[in-house]
Amino acid sequence: MSRLRFSYFQLTFGEGETYNHPERTYQRLKRLGYDAVEITPPKGRYGKGVSMEAYASRHKQLKAEYGLQVSCINECWGEMWDPYSPRYKTLTEKTTADLAVSETKTSIDFAAEVGALLVTVATAVHAPVTKENVNDCVAVAVDALQRMCDYAASKGVQLVFEATNHLEMGKFVNTVRNHKILIERTGKPNLGIQLDWFHVSMEELNPYEAVIEAQPLLRHMHFRDSNSLTPGYGTVDFKAVMRALKRTGYEGYCTIETSPMVPDPDTAARDGIEYLKLAERIAEYQLSDAFPNGYSLR
Repeated sequence: MSRLRFSYFQLTFGEGETYNHPERTYQRLKRLGYDAVEITPPKGRYGKGVSMEAYASRHKQLKAEYGLQVSCINECWGEMWDPYSPRYKTLTEKTTADLAVSETKTSIDFAAEVGALLVTVATAVHAPVTKENVNDCVAVAVDALQRMCDYAASKGVQLVFEATNHLEMGKFVNTVRNHKILIERTGKPNLGIQLDWFHVSMEELNPYEAVIEAQPLLRHMHFRDSNSLTPGYGTVDFKAVMRALKRTGYEGYCTIETSPMVPDPDTAARDGIEYLKLAERIAEYQLSDAFPNGYSLR
């Protein structure tokens, strides 16, 4: 079985490190055995005044210096986390969906510049989705996603659609099954699923079934535990996750996202990758003919 590749969502190290001292992230991840970093471009309420051009140039320099890849670009649309702001980017209302398309295009450009193959899209809602308006919301979302995908295809980039929990992003396509339905309605081959285990722990029956259900569209994952801490600090059964990934031949990145960074950034980043690599080794043994007695029949 091929080994999984691990990445870290840089913004969880804080805006100061992310935008003013990104070299600290690369140094930490290289030392701890990571393969890549996930980036949020400097725009909206993020960025510390750093330009997109300068930031892309800096990451290309750091990639070459440390031998790490950029696993994904995370959009983080809203300038203010306010679902009723006219500036907020959503997938359920035309004006704000147009804003989402525009903002995602700039992230796609950034991804192409730094050599990232994926850009994350979320399911933010403008107002409560109900049985009465859900079909209209779906139509807006499908149209917006199609436009994003067409632009991404012109840049050689894929989009990953993150299944989010209903408490944070509203009651709209919160499960893998409904994400698949929405993706299928777009008819776009460069749109896949991103699982975030914090959200999955609230919305799915169990993690193993979530991985199986997401096939063949699963292309990226955020690894944070049921309490949003680093993997191993909560209740998600990551051994089951690893068994499902091994059975299905997953080839994407496993990106750790920890918020808050408890007890500190170095410990959270170290414990996360060590725990997941241990879970991966255990899963490989559990799936082997030698399990559980240490030998296989010939």
